[in-house]
Amino acid sequence: MNGSGKDEAMIDLHPRALEPAPDAPWRDDALQRQGIATELDALVAQLAGGAESASIALDGSYGTGKTFILKRWVQEMQDRGQVAVYYNAWENDCDDDPLVSMIETLTSDDKTGWGKRSIPVLNVALTGILRKVTGIDGQHAWEAAKDQTTGLLEAARSRRESQQELKDILTELVEAAQANEASGVVVVIDELDRCRPTFANELMERVKHVMNVSGLVFVFGVNTNALRETVKAVYGNIDAHQYLLRMFIQTLHMPRGVAFPGPNPESQVLEYLNTLANRHGLQPFCDRHPMLKQNLDSAMYLLRNVAAGGGFTPRELERVMWLLGKASATSLYADGKANAMLASVLVPLAIARVKDPDAYFRTVSRPDNAPAVIDCFFELISEAGLDEWEQAQFDKLEMTMYRICHEHPPSDHRSEPPAYVALREFAGEEGSSRLDSQHLSRRSKHITQERARALLRAAQREHSIEEAGGTVAHVTWTFGTLRSLTSRFDVVWPRA
Repeated sequence: MNGSGKDEAMIDLHPRALEPAPDAPWRDDALQRQGIATELDALVAQLAGGAESASIALDGSYGTGKTFILKRWVQEMQDRGQVAVYYNAWENDCDDDPLVSMIETLTSDDKTGWGKRSIPVLNVALTGILRKVTGIDGQHAWEAAKDQTTGLLEAARSRRESQQELKDILTELVEAAQANEASGVVVVIDELDRCRPTFANELMERVKHVMNVSGLVFVFGVNTNALRETVKAVYGNIDAHQYLLRMFIQTLHMPRGVAFPGPNPESQVLEYLNTLANRHGLQPFCDRHPMLKQNLDSAMYLLRNVAAGGGFTPRELERVMWLLGKASATSLYADGKANAMLASVLVPLAIARVKDPDAYFRTVSRPDNAPAVIDCFFELISEAGLDEWEQAQFDKLEMTMYRICHEHPPSDHRSEPPAYVALREFAGEEGSSRLDSQHLSRRSKHITQERARALLRAAQREHSIEEAGGTVAHVTWTFGTLRSLTSRFDVVWPRA
């Protein structure tokens, strides 16, 4: 049973998206990514003076933090007088053609006021472009705008004339920006790779041909691997890589995961994890319950060692924290006492749930599939540099997972798990020369007898958890226990 609603309410499973603070856009830059914005500034300064517009790609896989950086960079540029706008392509994906919403964003976000003064002229130019270039029937839009813009219906010019007039208008905008010592006009286009293929390709074509004006710099936040597939969906089996080379004059690559420069990344990762735990309300919630606090400390340690290797994107790590928060929110009994969160089991399971769902669901569906989760977890750990105590903790964790999952048969808890038996036989004085790898993970294939004995010592301790104050809680490690724990992540029917 769960605890009181008051306690559960402290954990926020749906925190608001982080928006830049009005007075300090990089205040919440826990991953220290402002340097990427500095690199983008340098690229804009180099490319804004070219004879044509320039397009830059900020490339990164989903969840690496591109939107976080780009929104703060746009605000930073605006604060120092640079004409810069942010355009979310995905939010405008319902449009028939991206050009109208792009121009509307460009004029409405212009803090100099120039854009608002140019709207009547832009309407004239857009009328011709929509009718001649895109093929969209703009009659309803024209009728609605007649009272505000005189001569709109008479503005039906040829496509080339209309396109040139739009370029002249954009050139005037750029010149006005440069007169205020700005490096041209920067248009940030985000989430393009999530759009309908036709919309995404039309947007790139409009930027390349219709909005090709000197001093106009476009910065795309994209996953180029996904964008290549978008290009192929429209144009067939073409060389999408070469297509994008013509689109982007320069590409800046995001870090692959949560990684910090410097000699001590583990402490920086731990600080970032604490930031996530506080954002979700997990830290203050667990601080009120000694057992949960100890479990959260253990979870942070395990996550720190995994995340320091750079194998997690920020979104993946936040999802793991979300799962731990969900488990914690359901860990209280009706009398307010805490049921162990069991970090040594939940953390590798949460990691597998995010990084390798197939391994996770195989493990929670069959008790002999423990290596799937164990392999997923230990593949993310760099064991180089682990001290003796750290190695012992991971040994304990590994044997915990084997003890839970390798029941044979699952309902007969009197028999020892096959992995435990194999390890004990190998560790004995008359042990075999090779470990039975059928019941142990790849990490243990070349294990020494000395380490096998250390694992066995860990296995003798891992059935109990010491709470704050010295109280020892005994846990019966069964597959049913594991199913009960993972039901806090997903509702699996029938329930365990």
